[in-house]
Amino acid sequence: ATGRAAIISEEHIDDTRARALEDALYSAALLGGAEIDGFSSVQAGTQLDDHFVVRPSSKIVDYDVVDEQIDDLHYTVTIEAAVGELKKVDCQNRLLNNVTMFAPMFRVDETIPAWLSQQPAGLIKDLYEQLKRKSNFELVNRSDLRLDPKELTRDQNFSYKALTSGAIRVADGDFAVSTTITLKRVAKNTSFQQEHFAEVTIESTIFVDSDYRLTQMINHQLQVPIRKILPTRFMSDLASPNQAKIRQELSRIMSEHAAELSSAIVCTPLSATMVSKEDGMHIPIGSRQGLQENRLAFVSNKAVPWTVLRVVKTNTNSAVLKPLNRQRSPAQLSGQRVLFLEFN
Repeated sequence: ATGRAAIISEEHIDDTRARALEDALYSAALLGGAEIDGFSSVQAGTQLDDHFVVRPSSKIVDYDVVDEQIDDLHYTVTIEAAVGELKKVDCQNRLLNNVTMFAPMFRVDETIPAWLSQQPAGLIKDLYEQLKRKSNFELVNRSDLRLDPKELTRDQNFSYKALTSGAIRVADGDFAVSTTITLKRVAKNTSFQQEHFAEVTIESTIFVDSDYRLTQMINHQLQVPIRKILPTRFMSDLASPNQAKIRQELSRIMSEHAAELSSAIVCTPLSATMVSKEDGMHIPIGSRQGLQENRLAFVSNKAVPWTVLRVVKTNTNSAVLKPLNRQRSPAQLSGQRVLFLEFN
């Protein structure tokens, strides 16, 4: 946006610049939306006057002066501004999600029927297939490796597992998921019968970034009837649910789990720690995580003034940002964590 102010006196050029900057900021705010209030008044009995007040409906979040020009009559200021209201991101709406699925864990009571004790492996396969079908998910199957953040963050040169089975690295901005399925047998007695249930618990733990930071746990529970004990064997067999119905219930709860798990991943805020270099603020996430040039991010904490930054360059696993306000000190921003705005 551009603002102009008439030059009244060379002695008061700073005041003229301030008015031009104010005009530019007002114009930028209006570009983000305007509210118009008006009323009519009658003067001298017959004259009808209309009055309108135009004011911005948005706020200037941050800005930078990109050009200043002076001619004989006017002082002109051109700014680049971020307009709107930055709210806490409820859902990041990540465009690309790289997820490594680690080895699942199964905890099955010995009293669970043999055919039912084999179901967790099939449920994990269903979970993997449901996530794999999502167009914005890229899955890596490491079902041969247990998710142990302490072991995975060790120096790989001194790790026996890394040397013998191959190193696995989850990059910054990417996810690691481990799922545990527990089956317990529960009996409930009534006056005329005893009913047995399989208590099913599916729990997925989500980690993010190369330091395997725990971000969320998704849990679903289900009690599914597996056997009714009646006075006769024939009556018990007749009243008990068949295996197909039990498998259907297990499949349903896993579908719900997959949907909530994928939603939690997509909504996880995208953030990274900045390092100051000559050409800007560098971060270890890039186009592989969905970043594009001109994407906005911000820093907001007690140590650093509110600062909006823009992506000026992206690589596969890295990007370079620059603050809109060039008065911000790179040294002050270095080491700060930057949070990206929601993807549309």
